[in-house]
Amino acid sequence: MASFFFVFETAKIIFAPIERCLNCKRNFDENMKVLKKLSNELNSLKEDVELRISAECHAGTMQTEEVKNWLEDVQRIKSETESIEQKAGEKKFLLRAFLGKLVEEKIVELKAFLKKGKTFLGLVKYFKYIIVGGGVAAGYAAREFDRQGLKSGELAIISKEAMAPYERPTLSKGYLNPKGAARLPEFHVCVGSGGERLLPGWYKEKGIQLILGTEIVKVNLGSKTLVSAGGETFKYQTLIIATGSTVIRLTDFKVEGADAKNIFYLRELSDANELTESIKTKKNGKAVIIGGGYIGLEVGAAMRINNFDVTMVYPEPWCMPRLFTTPIAAFYESYYENKGIKIIKGTVAVGFNANANGEVKGVKLKDGRVLEADIVVVGVGARPLTALFKGQVEEDKAGIKTDGFFMTSMPDVYAVGDVATFPIKLYNEMRRVEHVDNARKSAEQAVKAIKASETGKEIEEFLNMSFRSTGSNRFRLLKDFW
Repeated sequence: MASFFFVFETAKIIFAPIERCLNCKRNFDENMKVLKKLSNELNSLKEDVELRISAECHAGTMQTEEVKNWLEDVQRIKSETESIEQKAGEKKFLLRAFLGKLVEEKIVELKAFLKKGKTFLGLVKYFKYIIVGGGVAAGYAAREFDRQGLKSGELAIISKEAMAPYERPTLSKGYLNPKGAARLPEFHVCVGSGGERLLPGWYKEKGIQLILGTEIVKVNLGSKTLVSAGGETFKYQTLIIATGSTVIRLTDFKVEGADAKNIFYLRELSDANELTESIKTKKNGKAVIIGGGYIGLEVGAAMRINNFDVTMVYPEPWCMPRLFTTPIAAFYESYYENKGIKIIKGTVAVGFNANANGEVKGVKLKDGRVLEADIVVVGVGARPLTALFKGQVEEDKAGIKTDGFFMTSMPDVYAVGDVATFPIKLYNEMRRVEHVDNARKSAEQAVKAIKASETGKEIEEFLNMSFRSTGSNRFRLLKDFW
């Protein structure tokens, strides 16, 4: 028995170093996994901090010396960590034994820098779904999320505007009507399609966070990070881009005098408010409408029933050339002229005259004529707001390229409404459609596709029917005019 214990103790002494070495190897391998994980987290945090700094510079603030030093130290730690990983990959026993202590020290350092970096960012807001943009598409997407099933706190809508999504077409119709003018909350989505009016309380009831008056100025789709002009950071799992369009301004083309007062563009509620105030101030004056599209025709009618002397100017041979045939256009033009609206075709505005107060008083045409004007409304088109996403997603026809489910080239990123270029099967081509009906339906399709991908279900590709519109519904706005 004594000899057995002697052999056992001797074996323990002999194998103890081997056991310690095996434990050391296991600990080293586990620590290397931790090191890599922390290193990846720190690199991701560094990107977020850099995005925040860029946004703060955009907003006119400066980063502190402490943040600069932190970024420099993170770069140093990254290089040191990569060196450790390279040496560890050589799998030399003595080298690993030497690295063990160094890895443990580096893990402590990484944790400290992660903690410090998070204080620079402050509170990062996380959502399963984020919609960037607060127009028509955002409202209809929110309704579809609710229909498909949504948990409280999962969805956020981030909008530069200060109010919940509303039916934008109302701005050039009922909003300008002198008798019983439409005002919020009357035309919040989704009344434009005959649906329920989604008041701000509806979003709160559904657990949808409306982040209003907030402009996103930096986007990193790779890290799923958004940064606002105020420096707030947002993270998402799935993003819907619904940024819409911005109006084309004559100042973009350096048209002489185009920055004069009382020259208006109509896109947002604030634009409509400014126009209505000017209508009151310049009561029974002269209005020149530049453009023969939706905005031009609708605002032209609105200004006429506000008792303005109205002249419309556009370069095309007839109004709405992309939608109307010659006979249809001739009908509308004749109707407008019978209501007292003068129409000048085949020329453009090349400059504006202003009085001593900087207010527009005349519109200079390319053909040499000068039209008197107290108010000018310009409706010459729009540009999709895609600049934030340049170089991160594929583009086509000035928009973000999507498939029949409105998914972009970037996983978990969808684009809807004016910014989306999508396949139209009827014509076997890609198109970008600026139409409120398309904004509504593309938003609903994207949400259905998102939910289907989560559950493994299949849905049909999008079939766009907006091209069938004849424009008739667009002009049933002002009964007094018709």
